[in-house]
Amino acid sequence: MTLTGKSNRDYVFTVLSLNRKLPHSAGVYVITNTVFDDGEVLHHPLSIGSCRDLSKLFDETKIEELRNDGMNRVCVKIEEITENRHQIENDLKGKYLS
Repeated sequence: MTLTGKSNRDYVFTVLSLNRKLPHSAGVYVITNTVFDDGEVLHHPLSIGSCRDLSKLFDETKIEELRNDGMNRVCVKIEEITENRHQIENDLKGKYLS
């Protein structure tokens, strides 16, 4: 999936279900409510962040909380450089969460 930030820059993410194991990598994540409408997949970003190890992002309790809040997918973009992660996170937050 491609998300466009406030700067009009495109970022390519891998879409995973919430119960899927996340990679042991640094990156940016977007938690979405994803719906299927007339054959089209629509991703509605609800939370955006970044971390040094995506695999440690959620435990079982957190996954249940997210599901209860209507979230059903996590989209990840591997990015090892801290400065780049923060730039991508802020660019996306500026468009989707402002």
